[in-house]
Amino acid sequence: MAEAPVPEPAQEPGPVQEPGPVPEPGPALVSGPPAWMLAAAFVVVAVIVAATAQAGAWWVPFAAGAGAGLAALRWRPRRGLILLATVAGAVAGWGLPLWILSLRGFPAGATARVIAATAGLPPYAAVMVVLTLLLAALQVLAGTWLARAVAAVARPAPDGELAPPRRRGGGVG
Repeated sequence: MAEAPVPEPAQEPGPVQEPGPVPEPGPALVSGPPAWMLAAAFVVVAVIVAATAQAGAWWVPFAAGAGAGLAALRWRPRRGLILLATVAGAVAGWGLPLWILSLRGFPAGATARVIAATAGLPPYAAVMVVLTLLLAALQVLAGTWLARAVAAVARPAPDGELAPPRRRGGGVG
């Protein structure tokens, strides 16, 4: 007959080790911009774009995108968050003056319908308003792309000289 296994004697627990120090987050551990900074970026971009759109400076979302592209270089893992806040701010900044003009009784909708029909689009005011807001978003994206491309080319090398641009992929050259 088979003998039953004999249980091993319980071992005494060893000395309790104290937990080591917890590392504090430093610049290398920052994962993204804080929420208050995203909200501030949204509000600042929206106010500046709205004020300058009212004054006729249609190119300001591009400049805001360039600023966001440079600011996003600090938060590599989550750089899209600052870009998203800037795009939303630019769209709100262009939408706000259009909405205010409409509330004041100006013929913003009629003007948008005429422009849409002239451009060969369906003569609806909403079509031109959406295209206008999309143009603000595209300007931010183009400004961000340009700022990040220039920053990548103008990145200083360790010896202080300008570094050549990094090559990606297996292209020839």
